[in-house]
Order: sequence, then C-alpha cells, then structure tokens
Amino acid sequence: MLRRLDWSDRSALAAVVVGLLAAYLTWYSYVSAGSNVAVNAFRASILGDVFFLLIAAEALVVLMRHGVVPDVRGGRISDRTARTAIAAATAVVVLLQLILIAAGGRSAGAGMLLAFLALLALA
Repeated sequence: MLRRLDWSDRSALAAVVVGLLAAYLTWYSYVSAGSNVAVNAFRASILGDVFFLLIAAEALVVLMRHGVVPDVRGGRISDRTARTAIAAATAVVVLLQLILIAAGGRSAGAGMLLAFLALLALA
C-alpha cells in the first residue's frame, strides 16, 4: 500500500501520526494549590476533542481514497475539498487553544508543539 501513496497521502498520514501523539502529550500545565497539573488534549477543552476527531477524519479520508473503507462521501465532495476543510478546521482549533493557553497565563507543552506541526503537515 505504501507504493500507492502519493506525497499528499504521506503528508496526511504523517500529520495523523504526529496528531495522535500530540493528543496524548501535555498541551499545557499550570500550578493549582501547590501542585503541578498537566493537561492533554482530552482534558484541555472541547477543542482537544475536536482536534482528535479532525485527525481521525483525515485518516478516514486517506483510507477511503485507497478503498480500505467504503467511501461515505458518495462522490459529493472531492478529496481536496475534504482535506482543505479538515486543515482549516484544525487551524482554527489549534490557534484558539493557543490563545486560551496564553490568556490563562499557562505554559504550553510538547503536545501543543506537535499539534502545530501536525497542522503544518495538513496544510
């Protein structure tokens, strides 16, 4: 299957791998009542959950393109349109989360860096 992948599929799969890793690593941390609290994508806010779902949607688009799973889009939208929509929504999610981290005076972690790198791979 790897030989059938073009550069856009490889970039998308790299974004999926980096995005999944980013979801489980620390997005930000803060001190509360003398203890350090580390937050990953699933605890960050609804934005972390949306990020995870967008990364899963990107993986699904690649799998549908190669016929591994049935194409639920039914030919109504192209791969390019779906990938552009996913990349745009991911950009909004990552930038909003970065704004919330900065506004709260929290320190961003490695997960946010990887989420941003996944966004760059999607774009």
